[in-house]
Amino acid sequence: MGKIRTTYTKEIKLKAIHLYENEDMGIRSISKELGIGYTTVQRWIAHYKREGIQGLE
Repeated sequence: MGKIRTTYTKEIKLKAIHLYENEDMGIRSISKELGIGYTTVQRWIAHYKREGIQGLE
């Protein structure tokens, strides 16, 4: 049996991006604050940098 994949809302993703860009928080800190895996937050930031807000959909 595999893990159940969690789907996050666009609002949560935008909050993570906001903390990264405007609050100068590191990915590890954001991950702990929001209770989301480090790699997931890292991926959202990469998508956002590459594709803008469309990358978060």
